[in-house]
Amino acid sequence: MVVVGAGVASPANADTGSTGSLGGGSSDLLTPNSQFLWQNPLGHYIVILGAKMGTFGQTPDVLARRLDVGAGLARSHPVNRVIVSGGNTWWLPVPEAQFMNIGLMRRGVPFWQMVNEAGSTSTVQNATNTVRMLKAMGASGAIIVTNGFHMPRAMNDFRAAAAKQHARLDLRTAYA
Repeated sequence: MVVVGAGVASPANADTGSTGSLGGGSSDLLTPNSQFLWQNPLGHYIVILGAKMGTFGQTPDVLARRLDVGAGLARSHPVNRVIVSGGNTWWLPVPEAQFMNIGLMRRGVPFWQMVNEAGSTSTVQNATNTVRMLKAMGASGAIIVTNGFHMPRAMNDFRAAAAKQHARLDLRTAYA
């Protein structure tokens, strides 16, 4: 059974959980996503969806925004793990997830906080593989970080994957 939480309803009132500081300010603690992450630090994950890398490994703007939002959540919630989801590109032998690791480290997230899902090459595979990982790790919920134009499709894919895998997950949104 899939439980869909009360996460952010639209990009206009996006709750990234980030205050721009490394420690997370008191206003950060009041956001719904921050409350969600603090409720179960070991069972609630931050999932950042990948995006097609540039020909020479440069980070596209849509992915940079996802990494900014995900890093803000991760810095404010250092116990919660971050799953970066993205597989191999057709022209580089390095999965998107590894590029995302570097991007998150540059934004102040320690490597030990990250978990890679490096086998997906589509949003459907992101969802299928990540839900499998979440279920195996005993997760009870996750915040999905992606851009507004991508969120409806991503959430539909995550809900479908959770239902298919009989994973009871509280899925929230954080718009980049």
